Order: sequence, then structure tokens, then C-alpha cells
Amino acid sequence: MTPALSLRTRWMAATLLLLAFFLAFYQTAWVAEDAFITFRVIDNWIAGHGLRWNIDERVQVFTHPLWMFLLSPLVWLSSDPYWSSIGLSAALLLVFCLLCLKAMGGPHLRSLLALSTLLWCQAFVDYSSSGLENPLTHVLLVLFFIAWKTEHPHRVLRLSALSALLFLNRPDAVVLVAPALVASLAASRDKPAVLVRQFLPGLLPAVLWTLFSLFYFGSPVPNTAIAKVLNGLTAAQSAQQAWNLVVHAYEYDLPTLVTILAGLGFGLTRAALRPIAAGIALWFGYLVYVGGDYMAGRFLAGPLVFSILVLGTVGLSSLYTVTWALLLVASTGALHATVLSPISYQQRFVMPSGIANERGFYYQELGMRRVLEHHSWKLHPWFVEGDKLRKQPPAVYAKCNIGMTAFAAGSQATWIDPLALAEPFLARLPARSNSRVGHYERAFPEGFLTARATGNNTLAEPALQRLWTDIRLATSANLFSLERLASIKRLNLDKKLYVPEHFDRDAVGIPGHPVTSRSQTSCMGYPGEVQFTLRLQ
Repeated sequence: MTPALSLRTRWMAATLLLLAFFLAFYQTAWVAEDAFITFRVIDNWIAGHGLRWNIDERVQVFTHPLWMFLLSPLVWLSSDPYWSSIGLSAALLLVFCLLCLKAMGGPHLRSLLALSTLLWCQAFVDYSSSGLENPLTHVLLVLFFIAWKTEHPHRVLRLSALSALLFLNRPDAVVLVAPALVASLAASRDKPAVLVRQFLPGLLPAVLWTLFSLFYFGSPVPNTAIAKVLNGLTAAQSAQQAWNLVVHAYEYDLPTLVTILAGLGFGLTRAALRPIAAGIALWFGYLVYVGGDYMAGRFLAGPLVFSILVLGTVGLSSLYTVTWALLLVASTGALHATVLSPISYQQRFVMPSGIANERGFYYQELGMRRVLEHHSWKLHPWFVEGDKLRKQPPAVYAKCNIGMTAFAAGSQATWIDPLALAEPFLARLPARSNSRVGHYERAFPEGFLTARATGNNTLAEPALQRLWTDIRLATSANLFSLERLASIKRLNLDKKLYVPEHFDRDAVGIPGHPVTSRSQTSCMGYPGEVQFTLRLQ
């Protein structure tokens, strides 16, 4: 066999592998309920209302500005956020696969084996679509890995710029790359010069966005981050929820967990890859800090990508390579959730830990194959409800699932989010006890619902009156108002002003409505399966 033929054969194998990835994408592509939160912001922005979810206030309800800005022109051109997100995700998957091969030295046995392993990993396949930012995060992580491996006079600049893009795509993604970024600066010969000429300029996009966010939204971080930090959990409870995520992967997505552990282990044994492995380890420390997540697999996809790149680069012995291949052959049953996933795929239940298979929840209405079959992505009951509300006079509503219904209801409907992801006032209050992971419900303080419906400050507690006033100033007043700028300063630096003396965080429910459930999945006093929508006016 000639070298040219050998190379051609390897690229043929790579092409077949790419086709397998797109088969998996075809079988599994979907859009999540949470994606419609961003879709509503994009719709309002295109309509001229600004980067707003409710058009009466400036609140950053999205955690992925880069993904949103990349998606927005496609939505503007097509008027279809569903297919725009699916198409963008498919394009990014192709870019990701090609970049992975480049990062691992081209198509050869080890790189093809490493890349093909992702087909066994539901965490990666599920979040190669979903309408969320993961596909772009995957691409940026591979670009970072390539820049880390490549000696270049401006290596630190490239790494810091990619870190900034990761921050813009999802702020916590920088946890994965922070050790390598710091190590690259530490290894520089002229650290002060590199710091000034490369490191800091590369981070400028992240700094500028943070300053813009502080000025425009009144907070340097997304409202979703504020809502999830004040979750009322102890350190032990946060650690338990992070452990639950690992246990869930062990029980339902073992290839993902094994691959991450293998990448971490082999990475730590190689000096050149140790900072990358340290990022993987640091990520799990971060999960302990934030208390895990409710979306099965989503928060494991990032470290999984780094692990695959480590395994495809590390130079494994023949024994390890053969063992790896045999393990994949022995675990082909995992492909039934990815490449061989049926059109009937469905898992509509929440585990006792609060974790759920989100694709399993929404695939029957929002899976691409189902949408092609039904010629519509607007058949989910929550979307149908919102479409009916769109035809009603403008009103204020409260609902616990704010994605599809709020998007379908249009910009004239105003929404209160009891989970506080889109509600800046509630986000600054402690969450109730026994909240489901990632669903940190807030009790409505006395007078809050009336205030939200009328715009008047009817809060009973003095500290909460101050909070309401400053929130309304920060999110609704003229951008350049000095009074508004003073309120932003207080909200970010004088938080003790807003600590209420009398606030029962467990007093969930709606005034005048009986509380029928306080379970982990309940909301506003109703069982999770009820999905109650409250109309205030």
C-alpha cells in the first residue's frame, strides 16, 4: 500500500465517521424548552424592543450572548428560530469534527477511535443540538486545545481571546480553560510584556461585554446566574447534587463518565496536557460549588470534549488502543440512545435527584424527525397555550415553565417567573427549601404580585420596597439617568439594604389559592404536572 493510498483510505474512514455523526444528529436533533427563552429575546430584539425578554424591562435572561448574536441574523433572515438553531448546530457539528481531526494530527487510528467514541456518549450527542449554546462551546474548546498545542509568538493572545469567546458563549466555560490559560502566561519568558500585549488584550471582548451588561442590564452577570447562586443550599447539599449528576451518568450514560475519567487520568500523567486535565478536574469542583444541574449530560459535554482530545493526542500503547476499541464494541447498546435512537424516543419523568433527560421530555414534539413528520414545531401543549394567549388583550401572567408559552404569547404579554431566571426582583431573594435542582422557586412577598401587575410599589416589607424601587430604576428607567446609575451601584455593592426582616422563603403559593403540593417538583403551590398559568390582569 502506498503512503498516498494509506492517506486516502484514512480520509475515507474519516468521511464515513462524519456520516455517522450526521446520522446521529438526524436521529436525535431537538430543541429544548429553555431555548425558547432566548428565542423570545431574539424576537423582541428584531422587533425593535432591545435585548429584552419582557419588553418593559432590561433583564439578561440568556447566559450565552455569543450564541444569541450568532443565531439572531439567521432568525432575522428565516423568521424561524427552530430551524435556524438546528441548521446552525449542524454546521457547528461539522466544524467540530474537522477541527478535532486537526487537533489530533489528522485522520489516523487513534484520532478516529477517539472521535468515534463521542457517538457512544449521550451527553455529547444530545447537546450537539438542543437550541442551546453547547455546539458553539464544543467548537471553541477544540480551537483552544489547538492553540494550546501550537507554539506561536502570539500563543497567549490566542488563548486569552478564545477564553473570552468561551466566556461570551457561556461564562462558566472559562473554568475548563483557566488552568491552561494561566499556565501559558506563567511559561512566558517576559511575563509583564506578555501580560500587557497579549493576555489582557485577548480578554478585552469579555471585559467590554461585562461593562455593557452592567450598564444596560444593571448587573455584570446574567440574571440566571443570580437566581441560581441564591439557591439556599448548604455546601453539603450542593456537593450531593453534583454527585447526583455523576451517579446519573454512571447509571444512564456510562461511556461519557468513563471517557472523562480516562481523559483526566491520562492527561494528569503527561506534563504537556496536565493543565488541560486540571481544567477537567476544576470543572467538577465548579459543579460542587453551583450544586450540579438538572439537565442530564449537558454539564458533562465540555469536559468530555477535552477528554477526547487528550485521549486522541496522548500516544496510547497498542494494548490501551485495542482495549479501548474492544470496550466500544462491547458497549454498542449505548448507540440505541444516539445513532440508533428511535423516533419514538421518550423519557418523561424526573429522577428523585431532580435530574431529567431533557431530550426524552421534549423529543416527541420538538425532535427534528417528529417536526418533519408533523410539518410543525408548534404542537407542544405549552406552545398551543401561548398561541391562544397571543390572541388575548395584553396581560401579566405567572408560570413556572417560561419558554414555549411566553415565546408563543408574543411580546405584548408580560411574564413573572417564579423560578426567578427572568425576574430580577425575585432572583435576589433566597429560594425555598426542597427546590428541585436548577429550579429554585421563590415565594412571592406580600404585595409583589400587585406591584408587578400595576407597576406601583406595593411591597409591605421596607427592605423589599427599596429592592423593588432600585430594580425598576435599573431595568426600566432612562439608560443615562443619574438616579438609575445610583440604583445600579446599590444593587451591586450595597446588597445589605435589601435584606428583609420578615420573609418566609417557604411561603410559596398564590394569595387566595390553596397550596396543594410542596413537593420537589411543585411550583406556586401546585404539583409539577399541573402547569398552572396565573393571569393577573
